[in-house]
Amino acid sequence: MRASNLLFSLSHLVKVDLIVLRDDEFQRHEFARRERCELGGTAAWVIGKEDLILSKLVWAAPSESAVQMRDVEKLLASGADEAYLDHWGARLGVDALLRRCKDARHDP
Repeated sequence: MRASNLLFSLSHLVKVDLIVLRDDEFQRHEFARRERCELGGTAAWVIGKEDLILSKLVWAAPSESAVQMRDVEKLLASGADEAYLDHWGARLGVDALLRRCKDARHDP
């Protein structure tokens, strides 16, 4: 099929990040906390907001990816379990990045 024959609607697209379970403490904990939900009639397992924030910080750490940092700031803006984030942020070595994202909420 040629690309010009493909039709799609942006309003129906869903972006999904697939995470392969690694054998480390955080990922085992993250997977244990995931919840099953329905997305467009399809059952899926979804990690919690705090675990997504922490994963994005881990992904951002080597390059300080502006995209990941902006995502974290947006996620934090709607509230999160601060104690959980602080605990795992320190254990994962992303506490400084987490603090920057938290501080960005208060910058004009």
